[in-house]
Amino acid sequence: MGLMQSDITAEAGVIRCLVADLRNAVAAAATVIERRNTIPVLGCLHIVPGKGELMISGTNLDAWLTVRCPAHATKAEPFCLPAPVLKALLSGAALEDEVTIRREKDVLTFQIGPVTARLRDLIPAADWPTPPQVEGVPVQVGEAALVKLIDSVRFAISTEETRYYLNGIFLTGINGRLAGVATDGHRLARYCSDEPWDFPGVIFPRTTVAALRWRLVPGGNRTVSVAVEANANRMSIAGDGWIMVCKTIDGTFPDYGRVIPARVDDPGYAILSLETLLRLPDPASDGSRAIKLDLENAKASVKNALFSLDVAMPIEARGRFAIGFNGKYLRQIARAFGTLRIEATSPGDAAHILTDDPDLTVVLMPMRV
Repeated sequence: MGLMQSDITAEAGVIRCLVADLRNAVAAAATVIERRNTIPVLGCLHIVPGKGELMISGTNLDAWLTVRCPAHATKAEPFCLPAPVLKALLSGAALEDEVTIRREKDVLTFQIGPVTARLRDLIPAADWPTPPQVEGVPVQVGEAALVKLIDSVRFAISTEETRYYLNGIFLTGINGRLAGVATDGHRLARYCSDEPWDFPGVIFPRTTVAALRWRLVPGGNRTVSVAVEANANRMSIAGDGWIMVCKTIDGTFPDYGRVIPARVDDPGYAILSLETLLRLPDPASDGSRAIKLDLENAKASVKNALFSLDVAMPIEARGRFAIGFNGKYLRQIARAFGTLRIEATSPGDAAHILTDDPDLTVVLMPMRV
C-alpha cells in the first residue's frame, strides 16, 4: 500500500510515507549491515528522496542492497541514519500510521502517528561509499527457481574461514543452465535448474546469500535480473523494487565433479525417513556423532563405548557391508528433503543420497564406525 498524490500536501524539505512501507524497506536494507562496525557510516542506512519514492540502502562494503519505498518528498536532501535507531522508531508504530520526516539544519524530526522524535544528523550523507557498477548484459532468472536453488544447497556451505573459497554457493552453467553447488568437504549439494546462465562460474558469499534469500518469495512468478562481471569479482541481482550489488569470492571452487560418485547398477543402499532418524538417540548428545548403517543385517544403530550404549532398529537396506555417517547431517538432510535413499559401494567411499527431486544431487562422506 502506498500514499496517493491526493494524500500529500507539498511542503519543502518534508518526506511523507507509510509505516508499513518504510518498515519493510528498512528491514530489508539492514540485512547486509554488520552488527559491529569500526566505520560509523557502515552502521547506517543511506536514504535518498526521489520522485515518488525513497531509495534506502545498506552496505558492509562487500554487498550493497538498495530498496525502494513509496513516499512523497519535496526538496528533501539525502541523509544517513543508524539502522537500529530507525528500526526502533518504527517497531511499535501501527502499519497504517503516516511517517513525516522534516529536517532543520542538522536536526531530523520524525512524526510517526502521535509520536514525535528528534535526533541530530551526525553522519554526513557525503560519507556514504559509492557502490560499484556491474557491466554486462543481464539474464532473467525465475524467482521461484532461484529460491529453490538456494534452499536446496545452502545447508552444505562451509563456515570454515581457512577455506574461504567454500564459504558460498558456486553459481555455474551446466549445458547453458544455472546450477548451484555448495560443499564443506564433508557433504556436497548440487541443484540444476532450467534457468539460463551465460556467465562464468562465480562464488556467491554465504552472508550475501542470506540477505538475498530474505528478499525472494518462494513460489513467486516474477523474475530477477542477474549480471556478472567475473573478471572484477562482482555481480548484481535486481528484483521488484530492490537491487543488490555484491563482491563475489575471489578464489577457485574445487572440481566438485570428482567427488560425485558414479552410479552403478547394483549399489548397497539404505532407506531412511526422518521418523526413523529421530527414533535413534541424538549421537551428539552422548559424545558420539555417527549412525551406523548395517546393510547386510538391515539395521541402523548408535553406539557409545563410554556408557556401553548400543541402540539399534530395523531399516530397509541391502548390501554386504556397514557404513557410518554423521547423524546431524543425516537429520538435517532428511528435514529438508524427506525420505532418503543412501547408495554406496563400500564403507570408505562417498555415498550418493537420492531425494524426491531429480534435479538435486547430494553427496555425503562416511565416518568410521
